[in-house]
Amino acid sequence: MVRSVSICVLAVALAGCSGGPPPATRTTPDAPNTGLDALAGGATPDLGLKSGSGSMTPPNADTSILAAQAALDLEAYFAAREKSQPETRAAAPSVAEASPAVLDAAAKAWDTPTPVPTPVSASPTVTPSTTAPGFVDADPVAAMARRMAALLLEPEAGRIPDAVALAAVESLRPGVLADLELPGNALHGRLEPGERAALLAARDRVLAHPSAANEALVKSLSKIAPAASVRIARGVLCTRVLGFGRYEPFETDRFVAGRALRVIVYTELEHFASRAAVAGDPAQPGVPLGEQYTVDLTQSLSLYHDPSGLLAWHKPAQKVVETTRGRRRDFYLIHTVELPASLTIGKYMLKATVTDKTTGASDEVNIPINIVAR
Repeated sequence: MVRSVSICVLAVALAGCSGGPPPATRTTPDAPNTGLDALAGGATPDLGLKSGSGSMTPPNADTSILAAQAALDLEAYFAAREKSQPETRAAAPSVAEASPAVLDAAAKAWDTPTPVPTPVSASPTVTPSTTAPGFVDADPVAAMARRMAALLLEPEAGRIPDAVALAAVESLRPGVLADLELPGNALHGRLEPGERAALLAARDRVLAHPSAANEALVKSLSKIAPAASVRIARGVLCTRVLGFGRYEPFETDRFVAGRALRVIVYTELEHFASRAAVAGDPAQPGVPLGEQYTVDLTQSLSLYHDPSGLLAWHKPAQKVVETTRGRRRDFYLIHTVELPASLTIGKYMLKATVTDKTTGASDEVNIPINIVAR
């Protein structure tokens, strides 16, 4: 075989300067090898040189002997490969045809120690970007702010109302959006620039039109929670009323018997309804009815003796209709009445009852009155 002759030539050439006898043919499995036996058997090769006893070959071993043994290993390896896959093996180049430089490099390779692989250091921890897919912020406020910003950036037709988006964030940490543009804000550094811009723009729109923001909040909850019914937030007997929240109450609830008692009954309302203005309402001239809203209420007053509950005086329900451009956000009622001088000494309770004609809901408040002797 040509390959056999070529490999033997390589062995003799490398061993020519040593003066020693040619190496014996390997016959046992534990003879010195370079891992080629392992390659032929399909196992992972051991790159270290081994002796039959398992000790490492001395560093000053004769290079010619090692090279000759390598030639024998190559011969055995190629013979085994040709027997197992003769149809796919291509003819290997003859070692005898190799240039002197290649042969010299092969001999020197045996004197070159096997490099020790350098351990790979652990990769540094990388904090994921807030925009990375699947990123979840441990701070619930930041996570909510990021979600609401994404909804605000949707096309206008399907975009979440500004007030609803901001309320979701503010409900978790009130006031956090007030100074969002400042670097010291708790959310400023946790949001991407586009997310901050979306929330700031929504905040500015809400501040510019607070009434519309309130309506959006109410509307968003109207399908799962009915609107709150009218409620009397405050009922006071006054000597003078100048406007909403501006009144002068009596200093005492004690009044002398035998005298007519002239008082102003002041009541403040919450959660009253506003309906679209219709013909017959006290609308503003020159303004389309579609731009006006009406609050339609009634109020009655009843004075009961306490604790017997006997009715001592009553004023039937009085109708109160007011129409304005835009919906009213505050409302108060004033009734000037005169209680009779015939009231006997004792404790009384003045009950004011307000009914919202738009919704049919009503509420009442009791104001104590004490009639005393001179």
